[in-house]
Amino acid sequence: MVEISHLLDELTCAACGTTNALWLYPVRGVVECRECGEKAFVLPESLDGCDSIDSIEGPDSFDGLGSGSCGGGQ
Repeated sequence: MVEISHLLDELTCAACGTTNALWLYPVRGVVECRECGEKAFVLPESLDGCDSIDSIEGPDSFDGLGSGSCGGGQ
């Protein structure tokens, strides 16, 4: 199975300092450094400008994450 990934040009890994080694795996929601192996989970915004968390269950469904651009509560 082929996995789609995208090189994140001109970005530097915060863990090892290597430039042009960060790859985004959009299906998994992960950014990975191919130099040191450090990984970070990402929450991409939806195309309509609302946070993906807010568009699923509303702005109060996750404690501590705040509210996004949709649904108010700011």
